[in-house]
Amino acid sequence: MLKKNLRKNNILGNLRIYRRSLIYQTKEFFQNSTLHGVRYIAETGRPAGEKFLWFCLTSMGAVTALIIIMSLWEKYQTNPTITGLDTDFENKNVVFPTTVVCPKHVFDYNKSYEMALNKLANSDAAIAEKILPFLELLPSLSHESFNATEAMAKSLDVKGIKDLTLRQLAFAVGTTMSTYTPSAISCEDALKECKYRDELITCCEHFQPLYTEYGFCFGFNSRFESTETEDIKAGPPDVLYETDKKWALFITPSKDAKVFLFSNEEYFGKDFGPRIEWSEGEMVEVRITKKNTFTTDDARLLTIGQRKCIFHDEIKLKYFPDEYTFSSCMKDCRMTKAVSACHCSPPFYRPVDNVKICGIDDLSCLRNAWPNITNIKECIQCELGCSKTVFNIEKLIKKEVADTPGILVEFLTWPIIRYKREVLFGWVDLLVSFGGIASLFLGFSLLSGVEIIYYFTLRACCMVFENRQELYEIEQRIKNKPPPPINMSLRMQSYKAPIVVTENDPLVVVEMSSLNRSNDKPPDYKDIGGRIRKAEKDYSTFAKSLYKKPKTLPSYINSTNSSWEYGHYLP
Repeated sequence: MLKKNLRKNNILGNLRIYRRSLIYQTKEFFQNSTLHGVRYIAETGRPAGEKFLWFCLTSMGAVTALIIIMSLWEKYQTNPTITGLDTDFENKNVVFPTTVVCPKHVFDYNKSYEMALNKLANSDAAIAEKILPFLELLPSLSHESFNATEAMAKSLDVKGIKDLTLRQLAFAVGTTMSTYTPSAISCEDALKECKYRDELITCCEHFQPLYTEYGFCFGFNSRFESTETEDIKAGPPDVLYETDKKWALFITPSKDAKVFLFSNEEYFGKDFGPRIEWSEGEMVEVRITKKNTFTTDDARLLTIGQRKCIFHDEIKLKYFPDEYTFSSCMKDCRMTKAVSACHCSPPFYRPVDNVKICGIDDLSCLRNAWPNITNIKECIQCELGCSKTVFNIEKLIKKEVADTPGILVEFLTWPIIRYKREVLFGWVDLLVSFGGIASLFLGFSLLSGVEIIYYFTLRACCMVFENRQELYEIEQRIKNKPPPPINMSLRMQSYKAPIVVTENDPLVVVEMSSLNRSNDKPPDYKDIGGRIRKAEKDYSTFAKSLYKKPKTLPSYINSTNSSWEYGHYLP
């Protein structure tokens, strides 16, 4: 217990000494600092009013500098880049936009009935007719159709159908690609005629099948191709040259369809809306322009929140580890939420190792979770890519009755518009601005900051160990200093000068009765060593004497005394 108390007292003593050292170093810093106006605040002998004035001026300078610095910091955090038109480039070739055709009816009744009858119903026509409505929904399965698909699946009690995943059923295959025939329509049934650069092409050689959140589609210049087991990369993209006869793609769908246009870099999904809705017999002409935005490499020094974009190699997504794009990030976010909620992946997302594809029994979970899966508020971490290409429709001409029905997608002009995002206000500019403002208002520099750290850390600690005795003496001197005298007199101190008494000079006491009261005015204060201000006279002393002397009537005046006395008057 004694050791504990000694240790506690030792710690408290060290803290008191360190506190005294900090106070001492604070005074030293104020006296020797190079900051404007600080030395006058702590200078000994300066009037209090002057010290207060310098304190106010220094505080105003510090507050003003802080306000300007905070505005510069906000600019650096929110708007450090600028996007402008880039003219220093030449576009010899242009990648044609990915054109996805999604038929509104992708179900092939004859093929689906044959598969249901021979492979799922064991040649039982009644069971095949019961399975057929369920198979009809799978090729166009999406988030919105989970309710209808789940209601249809509840009525199914077919042996073996629950052993297959929804993706297998959608592709209408069993263990091998050749076992079953597909229930969805083929490319030959979806597209009649195709032209690229005003030359006839084979549609199914250039349009790859895609299983997406819009169901089965066919994509021209697509980045990926969908199979039952994986999404495989397609070949090199088709490009246009300035010398081509026509910068266009012409297609004639077999049935009503929706057409999507987007960059070849993106992943197709719910993030894109249909640009064209085509019906049989119509002729739709679309004139587009391409706008590309790229970001200089010096923007990598900024954070993602500052530049508001992500470089293609900056982030690796969990389920889409290829180059980063905004669409891949949103798709990865939806897939992550689906796997977290139902422990399986919806069939229209790319198959991933170690994650099973949802089956019929998982439709109930998907139906309940799909509002949360498609909620974009939980995917706020997804930013646009720093290299982004968009295609704008400048002209759209639709003829409901045409001699040559189809869809024409053509570039309006060849010069491609390109924008450059570059750093306008970097960290070097921020440092220069901070230094200029702090120097203008306070005379502050980088070494001033080092000086502050030096005084209040290194120097204060070293003084505790090197000059400990001096700190003890200062502490004892302050403790032993007598308190200032307290004057408890009721007299007004401004009327009387202090009387200094020395040992050689005896104290002279003057009695009130010996004062000359021969006139009507109080005695001269010079007789007792005091001084009174002319405009403020105090007669309180003489008023008291009126009550110390007996008052008499005028008829009883002493005739021997020729001088007038106060007692002659009786009020």
